[in-house]
Amino acid sequence: MSKKKANLAITAFVSALCMWLLAGLWHKVIAVQFYTRETGAQHEGTVIILIAYIILALLMVYLYGFYRIKKDSLIQAFLFGVVIGLLWVFPHELAMAGAHGESVRYVFINAAWHMVEQGVGGLVIALISKRFACW
Repeated sequence: MSKKKANLAITAFVSALCMWLLAGLWHKVIAVQFYTRETGAQHEGTVIILIAYIILALLMVYLYGFYRIKKDSLIQAFLFGVVIGLLWVFPHELAMAGAHGESVRYVFINAAWHMVEQGVGGLVIALISKRFACW
């Protein structure tokens, strides 16, 4: 594996780990305290969830290479992640709310959280890629 690919893999893994930890904070600590009636998901299977975040981060790292931003702009990197968070969660959650009668209010709250969560993922990608000069 080339050094560039190794750096991109490390970037994706660190970003995935950060987003996964934030997901655990939201779904296991915050959401259950404030939105108990609205969230029915148990969020078991943390290894599968971690794998999902690694796949998400790999896709984010790949797309980040095409994203037309100033590579030094942390605000733009955060906004890149915000868009990814919205695209990743909102349509699916809305469909599940319609199909299973889940709370539409919580769909918006959860989508907002994921916009922050993946925004942080975008920041991590920007910071690490700047350090390793991945692009």
